[in-house]
Amino acid sequence: MKSPATILLLILVAFWGCSENKKQEVADSLHFNLKDSILQNPIALIYAEDNYELFYNYMVNGDEKCGLAESKDLQNWSNKLMVFESDENASQNIKTVVTDWNQTTEYSEETTALIAFGVDANQPGTLTILYSNNNGSSWKQDTENTIILADFYEPIQDVKVFWNEETQSWNLSTLSGYEVRFYSSTDLKNWEYLSRFGDDVALKSGQWTSIDLFPMEITETNETKWVLFISADSGSPNEGSGVQYFVGEFDGYVYQASHNKPKWIDHGSDLYQAVVLSDYRMVNKKPVLIGTLYNSIYEKFSIPNNSPTEFSLPRQLTLNEKFYDYYLFSEPVEAIEKAATETISETELTDAKTIEKSLHLPAHIDLTFDVNSRLYLGMAESFGVTITTKEGKELILGYQAERRYFYIADPSIQRDFPDSWDGFYYAPYVTNEPQLDMTLIIDENSAELFAMNGLISVSRKFDFESNSVQLQLFGEQGKVNLQKGSITEF
Repeated sequence: MKSPATILLLILVAFWGCSENKKQEVADSLHFNLKDSILQNPIALIYAEDNYELFYNYMVNGDEKCGLAESKDLQNWSNKLMVFESDENASQNIKTVVTDWNQTTEYSEETTALIAFGVDANQPGTLTILYSNNNGSSWKQDTENTIILADFYEPIQDVKVFWNEETQSWNLSTLSGYEVRFYSSTDLKNWEYLSRFGDDVALKSGQWTSIDLFPMEITETNETKWVLFISADSGSPNEGSGVQYFVGEFDGYVYQASHNKPKWIDHGSDLYQAVVLSDYRMVNKKPVLIGTLYNSIYEKFSIPNNSPTEFSLPRQLTLNEKFYDYYLFSEPVEAIEKAATETISETELTDAKTIEKSLHLPAHIDLTFDVNSRLYLGMAESFGVTITTKEGKELILGYQAERRYFYIADPSIQRDFPDSWDGFYYAPYVTNEPQLDMTLIIDENSAELFAMNGLISVSRKFDFESNSVQLQLFGEQGKVNLQKGSITEF
Protein backbone atom coordinates (compact mmCIF):
# COMPACT_ATOMS: atom_id res chain seq x y z
CA MET A 1 0.00 0.00 0.00
CA LYS A 2 1.32 3.42 -0.98
CA SER A 3 1.90 5.95 1.80
CA PRO A 4 -0.03 9.28 1.89
CA ALA A 5 3.20 11.10 1.00
CA THR A 6 3.67 8.91 -2.09
CA ILE A 7 0.07 9.52 -3.23
CA LEU A 8 0.53 13.27 -2.80
CA LEU A 9 3.72 13.12 -4.87
CA LEU A 10 1.90 11.29 -7.69
CA ILE A 11 -0.87 13.89 -7.68
CA LEU A 12 1.65 16.71 -7.93
CA VAL A 13 3.49 15.00 -10.79
CA ALA A 14 0.20 14.57 -12.68
CA PHE A 15 -0.69 18.22 -12.14
CA TRP A 16 2.70 19.46 -13.28
CA GLY A 17 2.28 17.36 -16.44
CA CYS A 18 -0.68 19.48 -17.55
CA SER A 19 -0.17 22.47 -19.83
CA GLU A 20 -2.33 25.25 -18.41
CA ASN A 21 -3.27 28.28 -20.46
CA LYS A 22 -3.75 31.05 -17.92
CA LYS A 23 -7.24 32.50 -17.86
CA GLN A 24 -7.09 35.78 -19.76
CA GLU A 25 -8.86 38.94 -18.61
CA VAL A 26 -11.27 40.44 -21.13
CA ALA A 27 -10.99 44.20 -21.60
CA ASP A 28 -13.97 46.43 -20.84
CA SER A 29 -14.89 47.25 -24.44
CA LEU A 30 -17.70 46.90 -26.95
CA HIS A 31 -15.28 44.82 -29.04
CA PHE A 32 -13.67 41.67 -27.74
CA ASN A 33 -10.04 42.18 -26.71
CA LEU A 34 -7.67 41.26 -23.89
CA LYS A 35 -6.12 43.36 -21.14
CA ASP A 36 -2.73 41.78 -20.60
CA SER A 37 -2.05 39.74 -23.75
CA ILE A 38 -1.88 40.33 -27.48
CA LEU A 39 -4.99 39.07 -29.24
CA GLN A 40 -4.33 37.28 -32.54
CA ASN A 41 -7.32 35.78 -34.40
CA PRO A 42 -10.51 33.79 -33.81
CA ILE A 43 -10.19 30.01 -34.25
CA ALA A 44 -13.81 28.89 -34.00
CA LEU A 45 -17.19 30.06 -32.73
CA ILE A 46 -19.57 27.36 -31.47
CA TYR A 47 -22.77 27.21 -29.42
CA ALA A 48 -22.99 24.75 -26.54
CA GLU A 49 -24.80 24.53 -23.19
CA ASP A 50 -26.70 27.78 -23.84
CA ASN A 51 -23.50 29.74 -24.43
CA TYR A 52 -21.56 31.03 -27.40
CA GLU A 53 -17.99 29.76 -27.07
CA LEU A 54 -15.19 31.61 -28.83
CA PHE A 55 -11.82 29.91 -29.29
CA TYR A 56 -9.02 32.30 -30.19
CA ASN A 57 -5.24 32.66 -30.45
CA TYR A 58 -3.27 35.12 -28.34
CA MET A 59 0.37 35.92 -27.63
CA VAL A 60 1.93 36.10 -24.16
CA ASN A 61 5.66 36.51 -23.57
CA GLY A 62 6.30 35.69 -27.22
CA ASP A 63 4.41 32.37 -27.11
CA GLU A 64 1.19 31.70 -29.02
CA LYS A 65 -1.61 30.20 -26.93
CA CYS A 66 -5.22 29.13 -27.38
CA GLY A 67 -7.90 30.86 -25.31
CA LEU A 68 -11.61 30.33 -24.73
CA ALA A 69 -14.32 32.87 -23.90
CA GLU A 70 -18.06 32.41 -23.45
CA SER A 71 -21.06 34.71 -23.79
CA LYS A 72 -24.84 34.57 -23.61
CA ASP A 73 -25.37 37.44 -26.07
CA LEU A 74 -22.18 37.74 -28.19
CA GLN A 75 -21.39 41.04 -26.49
CA ASN A 76 -20.55 40.37 -22.85
CA TRP A 77 -17.66 37.90 -22.72
CA SER A 78 -15.90 36.10 -19.88
CA ASN A 79 -12.88 33.86 -20.31
CA LYS A 80 -12.68 30.20 -19.29
CA LEU A 81 -9.56 28.45 -18.08
CA MET A 82 -8.25 25.77 -20.46
CA VAL A 83 -5.97 22.92 -19.40
CA PHE A 84 -4.17 20.77 -21.98
CA GLU A 85 -3.22 17.34 -20.70
CA SER A 86 -0.86 16.85 -23.63
CA ASP A 87 2.16 18.22 -25.41
CA GLU A 88 2.05 22.00 -25.06
CA ASN A 89 2.79 22.44 -28.75
CA ALA A 90 -0.61 20.96 -29.56
CA SER A 91 -2.37 23.80 -27.76
CA GLN A 92 -0.39 26.38 -29.72
CA ASN A 93 -1.41 25.23 -33.21
CA ILE A 94 -5.14 24.57 -32.97
CA LYS A 95 -6.90 25.65 -36.16
CA THR A 96 -10.51 24.60 -35.65
CA VAL A 97 -12.91 23.12 -33.10
CA VAL A 98 -16.00 21.02 -33.90
CA THR A 99 -18.83 19.54 -31.82
CA ASP A 100 -19.64 15.84 -32.26
CA TRP A 101 -23.39 16.43 -31.92
CA ASN A 102 -24.43 12.96 -33.09
CA GLN A 103 -21.75 11.20 -31.05
CA THR A 104 -20.43 9.43 -34.13
CA THR A 105 -16.83 9.08 -32.87
CA GLU A 106 -15.11 7.25 -30.04
CA TYR A 107 -14.36 10.61 -28.42
CA SER A 108 -18.07 10.93 -27.57
CA GLU A 109 -18.69 7.53 -26.00
CA GLU A 110 -19.96 9.01 -22.73
CA THR A 111 -20.84 12.60 -23.60
CA THR A 112 -20.80 14.91 -26.62
CA ALA A 113 -17.18 15.84 -27.23
CA LEU A 114 -15.49 18.89 -28.62
CA ILE A 115 -12.74 17.89 -31.05
CA ALA A 116 -9.93 20.24 -32.05
CA PHE A 117 -7.47 19.89 -34.91
CA GLY A 118 -3.97 21.32 -34.83
CA VAL A 119 -1.26 21.55 -37.47
CA ASP A 120 2.44 20.78 -37.32
CA ALA A 121 4.24 23.61 -39.09
CA ASN A 122 7.40 21.51 -39.40
CA GLN A 123 5.64 18.57 -41.04
CA PRO A 124 3.39 19.64 -43.94
CA GLY A 125 0.21 17.59 -44.09
CA THR A 126 0.32 16.51 -40.43
CA LEU A 127 -2.68 17.15 -38.19
CA THR A 128 -3.08 16.43 -34.48
CA ILE A 129 -6.37 15.60 -32.74
CA LEU A 130 -7.37 16.87 -29.30
CA TYR A 131 -10.68 16.30 -27.55
CA SER A 132 -12.61 17.59 -24.56
CA ASN A 133 -15.46 15.92 -22.68
CA ASN A 134 -16.20 18.87 -20.39
CA ASN A 135 -17.10 21.60 -22.88
CA GLY A 136 -13.57 22.84 -23.46
CA SER A 137 -12.25 23.13 -19.90
CA SER A 138 -9.63 20.40 -20.31
CA TRP A 139 -8.16 18.71 -23.36
CA LYS A 140 -6.40 15.46 -24.15
CA GLN A 141 -4.41 14.66 -27.26
CA ASP A 142 -5.11 11.49 -29.21
CA THR A 143 -1.45 10.49 -29.44
CA GLU A 144 -2.30 7.21 -31.21
CA ASN A 145 -4.01 8.83 -34.19
CA THR A 146 -1.96 11.56 -35.85
CA ILE A 147 -3.42 12.41 -39.27
CA ILE A 148 -1.03 12.33 -42.23
CA LEU A 149 -2.40 13.91 -45.42
CA ALA A 150 -0.38 13.08 -48.53
CA ASP A 151 1.27 15.40 -51.06
CA PHE A 152 1.59 18.57 -49.01
CA TYR A 153 4.77 20.50 -49.79
CA GLU A 154 3.83 23.71 -47.96
CA PRO A 155 2.53 24.04 -44.39
CA ILE A 156 -1.21 23.85 -43.86
CA GLN A 157 -2.34 27.35 -42.93
CA ASP A 158 -5.84 26.52 -41.73
CA VAL A 159 -8.43 23.72 -41.52
CA LYS A 160 -12.20 23.52 -41.20
CA VAL A 161 -14.13 20.41 -40.07
CA PHE A 162 -17.90 19.88 -39.96
CA TRP A 163 -20.51 17.12 -40.01
CA ASN A 164 -22.34 16.86 -43.34
CA GLU A 165 -25.93 15.69 -42.79
CA GLU A 166 -26.51 14.92 -46.47
CA THR A 167 -23.58 12.54 -46.84
CA GLN A 168 -23.64 11.38 -43.19
CA SER A 169 -19.91 11.91 -42.93
CA TRP A 170 -17.35 14.44 -41.76
CA ASN A 171 -15.85 16.96 -44.17
CA LEU A 172 -12.38 18.44 -43.78
CA SER A 173 -11.13 21.48 -45.71
CA THR A 174 -7.44 22.40 -45.68
CA LEU A 175 -5.73 25.58 -46.87
CA SER A 176 -2.18 25.47 -48.18
CA GLY A 177 -0.72 28.00 -50.59
CA TYR A 178 -3.44 29.01 -53.06
CA GLU A 179 -5.28 25.72 -52.72
CA VAL A 180 -8.22 24.44 -50.66
CA ARG A 181 -8.54 20.65 -50.48
CA PHE A 182 -11.60 18.67 -49.42
CA TYR A 183 -11.65 15.33 -47.58
CA SER A 184 -14.24 12.95 -46.12
CA SER A 185 -14.21 10.69 -43.03
CA THR A 186 -16.53 8.65 -40.82
CA ASP A 187 -14.35 8.70 -37.69
CA LEU A 188 -12.31 11.97 -37.88
CA LYS A 189 -9.10 9.88 -38.04
CA ASN A 190 -8.96 8.40 -41.54
CA TRP A 191 -9.52 10.88 -44.35
CA GLU A 192 -10.21 10.32 -48.04
CA TYR A 193 -9.15 13.01 -50.51
CA LEU A 194 -12.07 14.29 -52.61
CA SER A 195 -11.22 17.40 -54.62
CA ARG A 196 -9.58 20.81 -54.55
CA PHE A 197 -10.45 24.45 -55.20
CA GLY A 198 -8.32 27.44 -56.15
CA ASP A 199 -6.87 26.78 -59.59
CA ASP A 200 -9.38 29.00 -61.38
CA VAL A 201 -9.54 31.80 -58.81
CA ALA A 202 -8.69 35.19 -60.31
CA LEU A 203 -6.64 37.92 -58.65
CA LYS A 204 -4.51 35.80 -56.32
CA SER A 205 -2.13 37.90 -54.25
CA GLY A 206 -0.31 37.83 -50.94
CA GLN A 207 -0.76 34.82 -48.70
CA TRP A 208 -4.02 32.96 -48.10
CA THR A 209 -4.16 32.47 -44.33
CA SER A 210 -7.55 31.15 -43.17
CA ILE A 211 -10.76 29.58 -44.45
CA ASP A 212 -14.33 28.80 -43.47
CA LEU A 213 -17.05 26.89 -45.33
CA PHE A 214 -20.74 26.95 -44.43
CA PRO A 215 -24.23 26.66 -45.99
CA MET A 216 -26.62 29.61 -46.33
CA GLU A 217 -30.12 30.00 -47.66
CA ILE A 218 -30.81 32.70 -50.25
CA THR A 219 -33.26 35.14 -48.66
CA GLU A 220 -35.47 35.45 -51.74
CA THR A 221 -35.77 31.75 -52.67
CA ASN A 222 -34.66 29.69 -49.63
CA GLU A 223 -32.30 27.81 -51.95
CA THR A 224 -29.16 26.58 -50.18
CA LYS A 225 -25.75 27.74 -51.35
CA TRP A 226 -22.32 27.17 -49.81
CA VAL A 227 -20.13 30.13 -48.90
CA LEU A 228 -16.34 29.76 -48.82
CA PHE A 229 -14.29 32.35 -46.92
CA ILE A 230 -10.61 32.76 -47.78
CA SER A 231 -8.68 35.40 -45.86
CA ALA A 232 -5.65 36.96 -47.51
CA ASP A 233 -2.98 39.23 -46.06
CA SER A 234 -3.10 41.48 -49.14
CA GLY A 235 -5.13 42.09 -52.28
CA SER A 236 -8.30 43.55 -50.77
CA PRO A 237 -10.12 46.33 -52.66
CA ASN A 238 -8.44 49.09 -50.64
CA GLU A 239 -5.01 47.39 -50.32
CA GLY A 240 -3.91 45.29 -47.40
CA SER A 241 -5.60 42.28 -45.84
CA GLY A 242 -9.22 41.14 -46.01
CA VAL A 243 -11.75 38.32 -46.31
CA GLN A 244 -12.76 37.23 -49.81
CA TYR A 245 -15.73 34.96 -50.34
CA PHE A 246 -17.20 32.69 -52.98
CA VAL A 247 -20.80 31.48 -53.33
CA GLY A 248 -21.43 28.11 -54.94
CA GLU A 249 -22.45 24.47 -54.68
CA PHE A 250 -20.96 21.78 -52.44
CA ASP A 251 -22.26 18.22 -52.69
CA GLY A 252 -19.98 16.88 -49.99
CA TYR A 253 -17.30 16.07 -52.58
CA VAL A 254 -16.65 19.00 -54.93
CA TYR A 255 -16.99 22.77 -54.41
CA GLN A 256 -18.06 24.73 -57.50
CA ALA A 257 -18.14 28.52 -57.20
CA SER A 258 -20.63 30.52 -59.22
CA HIS A 259 -17.88 33.06 -59.93
CA ASN A 260 -14.07 32.84 -59.98
CA LYS A 261 -13.50 36.47 -59.15
CA PRO A 262 -13.73 36.89 -55.37
CA LYS A 263 -16.02 39.28 -53.59
CA TRP A 264 -14.99 40.80 -50.25
CA ILE A 265 -17.10 40.69 -47.12
CA ASP A 266 -15.82 44.13 -46.05
CA HIS A 267 -14.67 46.96 -48.30
CA GLY A 268 -12.18 48.16 -45.71
CA SER A 269 -8.91 46.29 -45.32
CA ASP A 270 -9.18 45.92 -41.56
CA LEU A 271 -11.50 42.89 -41.30
CA TYR A 272 -9.37 39.76 -41.43
CA GLN A 273 -9.43 36.02 -40.64
CA ALA A 274 -13.16 35.79 -39.98
CA VAL A 275 -15.04 32.72 -38.73
CA VAL A 276 -18.77 31.97 -38.76
CA LEU A 277 -20.79 30.26 -36.02
CA SER A 278 -20.35 26.52 -36.61
CA ASP A 279 -23.42 24.32 -37.08
CA TYR A 280 -25.66 27.35 -36.64
CA ARG A 281 -28.64 25.62 -38.23
CA MET A 282 -28.28 22.60 -35.96
CA VAL A 283 -28.45 24.80 -32.84
CA ASN A 284 -31.25 26.97 -34.31
CA LYS A 285 -29.19 30.16 -34.46
CA LYS A 286 -28.42 32.76 -37.11
CA PRO A 287 -25.13 32.77 -39.05
CA VAL A 288 -22.85 35.14 -37.15
CA LEU A 289 -19.38 36.32 -38.17
CA ILE A 290 -16.48 37.41 -35.97
CA GLY A 291 -13.16 38.54 -37.45
CA THR A 292 -9.95 40.29 -36.49
CA LEU A 293 -9.66 44.05 -36.91
CA TYR A 294 -6.19 44.13 -38.43
CA ASN A 295 -4.49 45.39 -41.57
CA SER A 296 -1.10 44.30 -42.88
CA ILE A 297 -0.66 47.65 -44.60
CA TYR A 298 0.26 49.39 -41.32
CA GLU A 299 3.31 47.16 -40.99
CA LYS A 300 4.12 47.35 -44.71
CA PHE A 301 4.46 51.16 -44.63
CA SER A 302 5.61 51.40 -40.97
CA ILE A 303 2.54 53.45 -40.06
CA PRO A 304 2.22 53.66 -36.26
CA ASN A 305 -0.96 52.14 -34.85
CA ASN A 306 -0.89 51.85 -31.10
CA SER A 307 -4.42 50.53 -30.68
CA PRO A 308 -4.59 46.94 -29.40
CA THR A 309 -5.81 44.14 -31.64
CA GLU A 310 -9.51 43.47 -31.16
CA PHE A 311 -12.20 41.46 -32.86
CA SER A 312 -14.95 42.92 -34.98
CA LEU A 313 -18.43 43.26 -33.63
CA PRO A 314 -20.37 40.05 -34.21
CA ARG A 315 -22.22 40.44 -37.51
CA GLN A 316 -25.33 38.60 -38.62
CA LEU A 317 -25.10 37.40 -42.21
CA THR A 318 -27.74 37.01 -44.90
CA LEU A 319 -27.30 35.86 -48.49
CA ASN A 320 -29.23 37.88 -51.05
CA GLU A 321 -29.72 38.07 -54.79
CA LYS A 322 -28.87 41.55 -56.08
CA PHE A 323 -27.59 42.89 -59.39
CA TYR A 324 -28.09 39.41 -60.91
CA ASP A 325 -25.61 37.87 -58.49
CA TYR A 326 -25.29 36.64 -54.89
CA TYR A 327 -24.05 38.94 -52.13
CA LEU A 328 -23.48 38.55 -48.41
CA PHE A 329 -25.09 41.25 -46.29
CA SER A 330 -23.72 41.84 -42.79
CA GLU A 331 -25.15 43.89 -39.96
CA PRO A 332 -24.06 44.23 -36.32
CA VAL A 333 -25.85 41.92 -33.90
CA GLU A 334 -28.33 43.99 -31.92
CA ALA A 335 -27.59 44.62 -28.27
CA ILE A 336 -29.85 42.78 -25.86
CA GLU A 337 -29.29 45.37 -23.16
CA LYS A 338 -30.52 48.68 -24.53
CA ALA A 339 -28.66 51.81 -23.49
CA ALA A 340 -30.13 55.30 -23.44
CA THR A 341 -30.62 56.68 -26.95
CA GLU A 342 -30.66 60.32 -28.08
CA THR A 343 -32.88 61.10 -31.06
CA ILE A 344 -31.77 63.57 -33.75
CA SER A 345 -34.58 65.61 -35.30
CA GLU A 346 -34.93 66.14 -39.03
CA THR A 347 -32.30 68.67 -40.11
CA GLU A 348 -30.96 70.11 -43.35
CA LEU A 349 -27.15 69.94 -43.30
CA THR A 350 -25.10 72.44 -45.32
CA ASP A 351 -21.61 73.97 -45.24
CA ALA A 352 -23.00 76.59 -42.88
CA LYS A 353 -25.17 74.30 -40.76
CA THR A 354 -23.86 71.24 -38.96
CA ILE A 355 -24.78 69.27 -35.84
CA GLU A 356 -22.07 69.07 -33.20
CA LYS A 357 -21.95 67.36 -29.83
CA SER A 358 -19.58 65.69 -27.37
CA LEU A 359 -19.58 61.92 -27.66
CA HIS A 360 -18.63 59.24 -25.15
CA LEU A 361 -17.28 56.03 -26.68
CA PRO A 362 -18.31 53.40 -27.50
CA ALA A 363 -21.29 54.71 -29.47
CA HIS A 364 -23.82 53.42 -31.99
CA ILE A 365 -25.04 56.00 -34.56
CA ASP A 366 -27.97 55.43 -36.95
CA LEU A 367 -28.60 57.97 -39.74
CA THR A 368 -31.11 58.14 -42.59
CA PHE A 369 -30.66 60.73 -45.36
CA ASP A 370 -33.09 61.88 -48.05
CA VAL A 371 -31.25 61.40 -51.36
CA ASN A 372 -34.27 61.66 -53.63
CA SER A 373 -32.89 64.95 -54.98
CA ARG A 374 -29.44 63.52 -55.87
CA LEU A 375 -30.00 64.13 -59.59
CA TYR A 376 -30.76 67.81 -59.12
CA LEU A 377 -28.55 70.82 -58.48
CA GLY A 378 -27.83 71.65 -54.87
CA MET A 379 -27.37 68.11 -53.53
CA ALA A 380 -24.39 67.91 -51.16
CA GLU A 381 -21.36 66.35 -52.80
CA SER A 382 -20.43 64.60 -49.56
CA PHE A 383 -22.15 64.05 -46.22
CA GLY A 384 -21.64 62.06 -43.06
CA VAL A 385 -19.82 62.22 -39.73
CA THR A 386 -16.49 63.61 -38.54
CA ILE A 387 -15.05 62.31 -35.25
CA THR A 388 -12.36 64.53 -33.71
CA THR A 389 -10.11 63.50 -30.82
CA LYS A 390 -8.82 65.74 -28.05
CA GLU A 391 -5.48 65.85 -29.89
CA GLY A 392 -7.17 67.10 -33.07
CA LYS A 393 -7.00 63.87 -35.10
CA GLU A 394 -10.00 63.28 -37.38
CA LEU A 395 -11.75 60.27 -38.80
CA ILE A 396 -14.39 60.98 -41.45
CA LEU A 397 -17.15 58.50 -42.35
CA GLY A 398 -19.71 59.25 -45.02
CA TYR A 399 -21.03 59.05 -48.58
CA GLN A 400 -19.60 60.83 -51.61
CA ALA A 401 -22.76 61.57 -53.59
CA GLU A 402 -21.01 63.00 -56.65
CA ARG A 403 -18.69 60.01 -57.17
CA ARG A 404 -21.05 57.47 -55.60
CA TYR A 405 -19.18 55.68 -52.82
CA PHE A 406 -19.18 55.24 -49.06
CA TYR A 407 -15.88 55.97 -47.36
CA ILE A 408 -13.76 56.18 -44.22
CA ALA A 409 -10.89 58.68 -44.40
CA ASP A 410 -8.00 59.42 -42.06
CA PRO A 411 -6.54 62.80 -43.10
CA SER A 412 -3.55 62.38 -40.76
CA ILE A 413 -2.18 59.49 -42.85
CA GLN A 414 -2.65 61.47 -46.06
CA ARG A 415 -0.73 64.30 -44.41
CA ASP A 416 2.02 62.38 -42.57
CA PHE A 417 2.64 59.51 -45.03
CA PRO A 418 2.06 61.04 -48.48
CA ASP A 419 4.39 58.62 -50.29
CA SER A 420 2.99 55.41 -48.82
CA TRP A 421 -0.76 55.17 -48.48
CA ASP A 422 -3.60 57.67 -48.41
CA GLY A 423 -5.51 56.12 -45.48
CA PHE A 424 -8.67 56.16 -47.57
CA TYR A 425 -11.18 53.28 -47.74
CA TYR A 426 -14.13 53.43 -50.13
CA ALA A 427 -16.99 51.16 -51.22
CA PRO A 428 -18.61 52.03 -54.58
CA TYR A 429 -22.38 52.16 -54.49
CA VAL A 430 -24.74 53.89 -56.92
CA THR A 431 -27.97 54.31 -55.00
CA ASN A 432 -31.35 54.32 -56.72
CA GLU A 433 -33.32 54.40 -53.49
CA PRO A 434 -34.90 57.62 -52.16
CA GLN A 435 -33.20 57.08 -48.79
CA LEU A 436 -29.68 56.27 -47.78
CA ASP A 437 -28.98 54.67 -44.38
CA MET A 438 -25.77 54.48 -42.39
CA THR A 439 -24.99 52.70 -39.13
CA LEU A 440 -21.71 53.63 -37.43
CA ILE A 441 -20.15 51.74 -34.52
CA ILE A 442 -17.41 53.85 -32.96
CA ASP A 443 -15.21 52.36 -30.23
CA GLU A 444 -11.95 53.61 -28.70
CA ASN A 445 -9.84 51.61 -31.17
CA SER A 446 -12.00 51.20 -34.25
CA ALA A 447 -14.84 52.39 -36.45
CA GLU A 448 -17.25 50.24 -38.46
CA LEU A 449 -19.63 51.58 -41.11
CA PHE A 450 -22.67 49.62 -42.34
CA ALA A 451 -24.98 50.88 -45.08
CA MET A 452 -27.84 49.90 -47.35
CA ASN A 453 -29.20 47.25 -44.98
CA GLY A 454 -25.82 45.54 -44.70
CA LEU A 455 -24.76 45.29 -48.35
CA ILE A 456 -21.96 47.75 -47.59
CA SER A 457 -19.57 47.43 -44.67
CA VAL A 458 -16.27 49.25 -44.12
CA SER A 459 -14.09 48.62 -41.06
CA ARG A 460 -11.19 50.67 -39.80
CA LYS A 461 -8.71 50.44 -36.92
CA PHE A 462 -8.20 53.87 -35.38
CA ASP A 463 -6.76 54.94 -32.05
CA PHE A 464 -9.06 57.62 -30.63
CA GLU A 465 -6.74 57.72 -27.58
CA SER A 466 -9.68 58.49 -25.28
CA ASN A 467 -13.35 57.65 -24.82
CA SER A 468 -14.25 61.34 -25.12
CA VAL A 469 -14.46 62.81 -28.65
CA GLN A 470 -16.33 65.44 -30.66
CA LEU A 471 -18.98 64.49 -33.22
CA GLN A 472 -19.99 66.59 -36.23
CA LEU A 473 -22.73 65.72 -38.74
CA PHE A 474 -22.01 67.55 -41.99
CA GLY A 475 -23.04 68.19 -45.58
CA GLU A 476 -20.43 69.69 -47.95
CA GLN A 477 -20.74 71.58 -51.24
CA GLY A 478 -24.51 71.69 -51.14
CA LYS A 479 -27.29 70.48 -48.86
CA VAL A 480 -28.70 67.17 -47.68
CA ASN A 481 -31.70 66.42 -45.52
CA LEU A 482 -31.05 64.24 -42.50
CA GLN A 483 -34.48 62.68 -42.09
CA LYS A 484 -33.82 60.95 -38.78
CA GLY A 485 -31.01 59.83 -36.58
CA SER A 486 -30.13 58.41 -33.19
CA ILE A 487 -27.03 58.14 -30.99
CA THR A 488 -26.58 55.47 -28.36
CA GLU A 489 -23.67 55.76 -25.91
CA PHE A 490 -22.74 52.56 -24.07
